[in-house]
Amino acid sequence: GGRWRPGQKQGWRGCEHYDRGCLLKAPCCDKLYTCRLCHDNNEDHQLDRFKVKEVQCINCEKIQHAQQTCEECSTLFGEYYCSICHLFDQDKKQYHCETVEFVGLVQRKIFSIV
Repeated sequence: GGRWRPGQKQGWRGCEHYDRGCLLKAPCCDKLYTCRLCHDNNEDHQLDRFKVKEVQCINCEKIQHAQQTCEECSTLFGEYYCSICHLFDQDKKQYHCETVEFVGLVQRKIFSIV
């Protein structure tokens, strides 16, 4: 599963859903999970990733504000990081919150012109 285990070997990168260098600290239950899907599969409630404020580095285990790089050991949590919904991944080609908002805006402008 995606739940962090104390003593888990260094260099472990994520779960079956995402390749990342950090764990999300679920604000709903204060548990550490690699992603919202792993959380939701193991708990009786859902993780709202928009409310995630803290992450834990998988290398040095420092809990810190959600950001792209560890402030303690400089581990890169993900090549891609969305600061809106806290998605971390190694795929730089992610199209996420800003892109979705931009595409919606462009679509609205095109339809208003027609």
